[in-house]
Amino acid sequence: MNGIDSLRERLLSEDRIKASEIELEARKKAEEIIQAANIKAAQIEDELRQKAQKDGKDKKERMIARAELDARNIVLQAKQEAIDLILNEVIKKIDSMSKEEYSNLINRMILNNVETGEEEIVLSIKDKDRVQINLDEINKQLVSKGKRGLLRLNNEYANIPSGFILRKNGLEINCTFEALIRGLRDELEADIASMLF
Repeated sequence: MNGIDSLRERLLSEDRIKASEIELEARKKAEEIIQAANIKAAQIEDELRQKAQKDGKDKKERMIARAELDARNIVLQAKQEAIDLILNEVIKKIDSMSKEEYSNLINRMILNNVETGEEEIVLSIKDKDRVQINLDEINKQLVSKGKRGLLRLNNEYANIPSGFILRKNGLEINCTFEALIRGLRDELEADIASMLF
């Protein structure tokens, strides 16, 4: 295994460990939210059941059905809040990375999001002093993948929360962490929900 592969494997291993820590922390928070929602849903359902016993049979059945629907909606809302919490925790963890870890992540993201190898990289103004882009290495890797190795760094900075923008011929690819997570949200929701629930 050459040095790049070794470095890549080490970085991937570190990323997996960090992801596991984030997942464990978020899972605990999500379980607390869901437990509170389940208790509240059960209380509402119980109150509505008691009220329904006093009314007629038809009305009782409608109220029970409504209570069950309300309970499901409360649990669903709690699950959505838990998923939002996890995604926000991911962004917080990324923001708290060291300069080296963050720079490595940005460099990998650039490599993975480049389409032709001729794009221009516009960093977030927030990352101006935090990120060190290794253009020579990225361009070499792009060439080895059959792409043009002509990436360049723009001297201007974008007013975005984090990450970068890839620009070519007036088109922009938004590679902020917020945009990437939003774009993957449906896929991530299914994965996170299966892990948590």
